[in-house]
Amino acid sequence: MSLLAGASEPGSGNTDRFIWAIKNGDLDTVRDSIEHKGVDVNRRLDDGRPPLHHAADFGQVEVARYLLLKGADVNAEDQYGITPVLAAIWEGHTDCVNLLLSKGASITDKKTPDGQSYLEAAEKPEIRALLSVH
Repeated sequence: MSLLAGASEPGSGNTDRFIWAIKNGDLDTVRDSIEHKGVDVNRRLDDGRPPLHHAADFGQVEVARYLLLKGADVNAEDQYGITPVLAAIWEGHTDCVNLLLSKGASITDKKTPDGQSYLEAAEKPEIRALLSVH
């Protein structure tokens, strides 16, 4: 049995391996999981977050780009209302923020769970500059 066979099944240890691959930028494993093992790019994983959230959270731009190419919802919210672009903003991943904005991530009228605008939530000047022009 392949390492990630069944990776789309909730509660499987394979889901943890898929998340690990996303977080660590293992694009080959991510690609194999989606193209050959049927992992849904928009399905919430065991932790309640779609795959794109993990890529954004860990600054994995190439994985995020691939997930978007395969149809990942750039504006999906997790169980807390956090979008991929907010995850990237909070973690200071400028390149991910730029990619997500270029692919249609919405920041208009968006708030953090604490009620801040996305611009207010951004600490890095480079990210604030990106958000200011969108």
